[in-house]
Amino acid sequence: MAKNFDPEIIVLWYSKFSAMKKLLFLISLCFLNLSFAQPFLPMLDNDHRWSVDVVYCPFGGPPPFSFTTTYQLSIIGEGIVNGKTYKIIESTPGIITGCLVREENGIVYKYNPTINDEEVLYDFNLEVGDTFTMLDSPSCTLGDSTPGLGAQLTVTNTFSNMIAGELRKVIEFSTAPYGEEYWIEGIGSITGFEPYVEVLDSTCWSKLACFTIDGTIYYFNNATACDNTTLNLPEYLRDDIVLAPNPVTDVSILQLPSELNIDTIRILDITGKVISEATITKNYMTISAMDYAAGVYFYQALSEDNVIKTERFVIR
Repeated sequence: MAKNFDPEIIVLWYSKFSAMKKLLFLISLCFLNLSFAQPFLPMLDNDHRWSVDVVYCPFGGPPPFSFTTTYQLSIIGEGIVNGKTYKIIESTPGIITGCLVREENGIVYKYNPTINDEEVLYDFNLEVGDTFTMLDSPSCTLGDSTPGLGAQLTVTNTFSNMIAGELRKVIEFSTAPYGEEYWIEGIGSITGFEPYVEVLDSTCWSKLACFTIDGTIYYFNNATACDNTTLNLPEYLRDDIVLAPNPVTDVSILQLPSELNIDTIRILDITGKVISEATITKNYMTISAMDYAAGVYFYQALSEDNVIKTERFVIR
């Protein structure tokens, strides 16, 4: 015979608890709720910086037949696309900053302008046996390059470890097409800001050298410095490429040192789309606010198809 629950009996039973027992009961409920609501460590905090070593080997061998360029990635602002707010990632030296990313519930999304939609860059909810398809879209580190080539990886292990001052979840994958792949919660991949950035025939590999939190540096992959570039232009020459005034409210002048032989200037919107390109025959170029809608843009200075500098500017 079925029994009916009488609400009055339940109330009477609960009233017999002492005040201390009631308090302990409520506290236990709070801890129970907290145990099911542990947040993921954020990857896209504004004070985070990534230093990524990319090794180029155009001649197929060790130095002097290969060289390293360290790309410094940081968050330089926000942009809204399709009603969603994304962080803007800047990669220097000289790489277009059209990389838009956001995170939610342990998943990092990346906007792909080709399909006008977002894709999953990281999913820190993955567990053993889950699979993940790496993106086949422009790299945040190398601009037009393609990082993952659509490779599918399988999670073989997950564990927690003290990394960069926090207990973080680590996801280990089956052997990637180009080597080991580990993801670290709140940081990214051991290969850099994003999973492996190999794309060009001249690239050998990439690796995360440093992860910086509010000025505190943490080294990875046996690195001892955050800039391991072995072939680069003098920084003072890049610094001489200046747009002033910035923001642009009327007409601003972009100064181009003659030593750099800048022959092309590209203007790109917040998504990385090229909206204008000009051939340069002088050591300067003018940018007029009348030619653009108000917003954030980037100029890219090139010499013989090599990107020398990319910088953000604002039209008001």
